Amino acid sequence: MCGISGIIDLTGRGIDRDAVIALRDSLAHRGPDDVGEYIDQHAGLGQRRLSIIDLSPAGRQPMPNEDGTVQVMCNGEIYNFRALKSQLMDSGHRFSSGSDCETLAHGYEQWGMEGLLARVKGMFSIAVWDRDKRALWLARDRLGVKPLYFKIRDGKLAFASEPHGLYDDIDMGPDSLDRESLDYYLSFGYVPPDRAIVSGIEKMPPGHVLRYDAHGAKSWRYWDVNPGATSGRMSFKDQVDTVDKLLKAAVVRRLESDVPLGSFLSAGIDSGLVSAMAADSLDEPLRTFTVGFDGDSAGVDERPLARMVSERYGTDHHELFLSTEDTIPLPQLIWNAGEPFADVSVLPSHQISRMARNDITVALTGDGGDESFGGYANVYAAYFGSKVKRWVPQSIRNNMEKLISGSIRDVSAPSPVHRLGTLLKFAEKSPIELYDLPEWWNSELRSDLYALERRTTNASDSPLRIVEQTLARAQNLDDVAQILYTDLHLRLPGDYLTKIDIASNAVALEIRSPFLDHDLVEFAASLPIDSRMRGWKQKGMLRSLATRYLPKESLNRKKTGFGPPLASWLRGKWAPLVQQLVTDGIANRAEWFDRSTIRRTVDEHMSGRINHASRLWSLVCLEVWWRLFIDKTMKPTDQL
Repeated sequence: MCGISGIIDLTGRGIDRDAVIALRDSLAHRGPDDVGEYIDQHAGLGQRRLSIIDLSPAGRQPMPNEDGTVQVMCNGEIYNFRALKSQLMDSGHRFSSGSDCETLAHGYEQWGMEGLLARVKGMFSIAVWDRDKRALWLARDRLGVKPLYFKIRDGKLAFASEPHGLYDDIDMGPDSLDRESLDYYLSFGYVPPDRAIVSGIEKMPPGHVLRYDAHGAKSWRYWDVNPGATSGRMSFKDQVDTVDKLLKAAVVRRLESDVPLGSFLSAGIDSGLVSAMAADSLDEPLRTFTVGFDGDSAGVDERPLARMVSERYGTDHHELFLSTEDTIPLPQLIWNAGEPFADVSVLPSHQISRMARNDITVALTGDGGDESFGGYANVYAAYFGSKVKRWVPQSIRNNMEKLISGSIRDVSAPSPVHRLGTLLKFAEKSPIELYDLPEWWNSELRSDLYALERRTTNASDSPLRIVEQTLARAQNLDDVAQILYTDLHLRLPGDYLTKIDIASNAVALEIRSPFLDHDLVEFAASLPIDSRMRGWKQKGMLRSLATRYLPKESLNRKKTGFGPPLASWLRGKWAPLVQQLVTDGIANRAEWFDRSTIRRTVDEHMSGRINHASRLWSLVCLEVWWRLFIDKTMKPTDQL
């Protein structure tokens, strides 16, 4: 992990070195080990380095080719750089370091940018400056692990790993917010992966490359998973064997490091599989890290099952316990993100990253398994719905739903009958309807949230339009495959990978996720849905694989989110936070929001009548962002 940035000016005005250095050093937390810069008449590049491979000064970036006509920076890791380096050396290229980044400079010379991107395996955001062609190339990895922002303004292109350094010449006021991005944030808790919250800032989408030269900027998609591919007539056992082989290879690729390495271990099967395979592949005990929360019930606390996995594989295990007494570094995390972000699990992710950083510099995680193998409720609802629609006529389904709904008396204690009724209800929903999430400010609630003059009935303004555009790219597939494809392109990079980046970069910890290996992702996409949901279970295939590695207690554990019990915490020790940032904060942003709606939402939650936890937390995080970047009345170092 590191921070890369740069300013390109092709007008002949020259490059302001102070501006290049200021932009670079806005990313200091991402790279505490070293700094680098390159400046010529048209380009200024800067990098803050977290040293992982080749810790010597020879690994400093920007990294040149032999004659200095090409300069390359990379945030991330290229896992197959040794194989590529061997090919390039056979073609006559001379290397001066052991860095994976240097492979990119020579690879660009040998194969061109698109040829290079077709060959690399890794997580990365890349900048390539071709001095002779006066051309800048920017690229983001296939799945969007590493972020990259840019702006084109006054004849210059500026880019950075985080957006806050790009705000310097933008008039940051209430009208600087991008309305569609704000709508999407309120609907899902994160800004979409191809948009930014501030107008004038662009976010490089996953799997895209951009070229900027005298003709302007042009970007295009260089990779996409093929959701219509098929794995052929493989038996289920052969499918599981292949997933086993691909995941193990992905884990081993991510173990190469010149600094200490460990793994995050929860009670889930994804992190359990990664940790088990890593432990089996190392000659010394793997360091593992788990977190628990004040208020967790016995069925939610992940630590007991994590201990069982640790004991089986002899890991050096560490545990962290979080409570409402802990200070909340939310301003620092929102500052690093540069955008509002309301996935509350970023807090424990940051805390466990901070604890792990005392012992390691690289951590493996299980992120990515849900998106490829069907771990989310919307996927299961679509899968269940497809079976119900195939086997049960519409008239019978309608009568069943009415009968079940009429039999439910206590909705606060969901019974199997209640859950069946919920599944039948969701079985009738289309893929797009399964994304209108009730826990956030969905389409029904969002209109009342806005001030009267900000309200709109124009359907094109709906954040669901972004979802529809993504679903459309898989429109020839069944509903389940469409949702899996959309989760991979929206929820994964926009929410979960953003969370990982925010939480870990604040403490200069590099995160590696074997489930995001594109060979594994492509194979998973080729598998029949019935294989991935084997036994009518979420991630049924991974559960079958897990029988080879994990205790039986891990296999049928109900999926739970990785986060604190937010609803009760907001009513309890965090209630003053809601008062300060919502009731006395965002509710008074009359140019955007309706005060009475917000105060009613607070009252309903605090009284226990309605659980508005996610909605209130989205307003808390938005207000923190507002005070940091628009009002400038809050500092990143403030504690809440």
